[in-house]
Amino acid sequence: MVTASIRSFDPVLPNEPDEALLAAVIELSKDLELKPLLRRFVETAAELTGAQYGALGVLNAEGRFDDVVIHGIDAETAALIGDGPHGEGVLGAIIAHPHTLRVPDIAAHEASVGFPEHHPPMSSFLGCPVVIRGQVYGNIYLTNKRDAEEFSARDERVLEALASAAASAIAHARTLAEAGARERWHRAAAEAAQLLSQLPPAQAWPQVVARFDSILTANHVEHVPGHRSAARLGDLAEELLLAPRARFFTHDVAARLVDERMRCAMVVPLASDGENPELLLFAWDRPTLSLDPEPMEAIGQTIADRLSVATLLAYRHAEAERVAILEDRDRIAQDLHDHVIQRIFAAGMRVQSALPRIDDEVAVEKLDAVITDLDETVTDVRRAIFDLHTGGAALALAHTVDQLAAQAQDALGFAPSVSVSGAYWTLDDALVTDLLAVMREALSNAARHAHASAVRVVLDVGDEVLVKVTDDGRGLPEHLERRSGIAHLVARAERLGGTCVIRARRSGGTAVVWRVPNRRAAVTP
Repeated sequence: MVTASIRSFDPVLPNEPDEALLAAVIELSKDLELKPLLRRFVETAAELTGAQYGALGVLNAEGRFDDVVIHGIDAETAALIGDGPHGEGVLGAIIAHPHTLRVPDIAAHEASVGFPEHHPPMSSFLGCPVVIRGQVYGNIYLTNKRDAEEFSARDERVLEALASAAASAIAHARTLAEAGARERWHRAAAEAAQLLSQLPPAQAWPQVVARFDSILTANHVEHVPGHRSAARLGDLAEELLLAPRARFFTHDVAARLVDERMRCAMVVPLASDGENPELLLFAWDRPTLSLDPEPMEAIGQTIADRLSVATLLAYRHAEAERVAILEDRDRIAQDLHDHVIQRIFAAGMRVQSALPRIDDEVAVEKLDAVITDLDETVTDVRRAIFDLHTGGAALALAHTVDQLAAQAQDALGFAPSVSVSGAYWTLDDALVTDLLAVMREALSNAARHAHASAVRVVLDVGDEVLVKVTDDGRGLPEHLERRSGIAHLVARAERLGGTCVIRARRSGGTAVVWRVPNRRAAVTP
């Protein structure tokens, strides 16, 4: 029968003064970086107890190892073994019951599950938890006592004392690491906010991602526009978008969000003009030992709040610039009409009035040619004026949608809310005409049939163009789908290679979802 000492973790120094242990405790307190500290802790524990092998498993919130520091096994052997320990067998016994455990033979212990191929033989075992502020940070394991068949009670006491000292040092190192991480995150956020204030969002975001990538040393940094966020999150979309906030995830979710190599990830939502928030997605292929999920999420939310303001200001600034351009087009068109055309026309009239007084036929022919040139110039200028007015249809789309919603206020009894996002100013005028017709018909149906208290109009332009009109009313009557208005919505979408769906909302009311491919987005480099 295997005898094992399992008792509550209450570290006590050995009865006799141990200069080597005291020196090790002092040495551990000097380490300021977490990773070297953990490695030094395992090496010191093995040295003081005479263990051939040692390991420290850092636990995550799910009770699994996020990282393992190993001593005594060379890199070549470790590569042959493959993945490090996962916390099963005897190791798992301490995870399940965080107390000191000492056994003479691992293989004879009831929790033993054996060793993987290429693993060196191990017999005697000593392990205990590392407890920081009442929470188990990880477990240290020692095997193969060099000069005896098993570890002694004194070894047990030494390891517990060393684990207690290491816990204090680890807590200090983590505090420093957390401060350093916060500084890096805030520096990245400050540079991102500056970029968003200087450049249009479409140009700023690639540079923002590059700055986060270099400052945070993440393995994966990605900006996801609002119109793509639901599709990008997949089956996590409902959970993460229902109540958007910064979320930190370990391996399983990180693998689903990016790929199997990732050990942890964080999703940071940013406010946007669209229906869904924009996202910043970070992922690491190593555990972020410097921070736990809770402080990571707190940092992420601070960054989200800061960049959300910067993002909205950037979109507002871009919108103001587009409005200014539109106003300039109108002013130029008016100046061309009121001044240039009139002066050219007057010049032509003066030349024409002088022709009867000229006897030289060659001069008359030349002046006739001048009059013809002036007439053609007037035609060209008028065409330019027309282009200035009509060519701004996409540029003025956001303002036009606002006007359309305002016009529907009398019929609805309230003002619909409007959200316009994406590069809508790049759309061609023909598609703009279709979009406005779709919105007008959907608003008209809501006014006539929904009996709603709220209506929302969403236009989102990305790889596809989405128009979504929702209400909280009683729903559309069944026979409405046969009406020509609804048929026209479907026909417009199909003509452009898209779809139109009219459906009941889970929360009550109706949603009209009209989407077509964005031809210009498809050819934009």
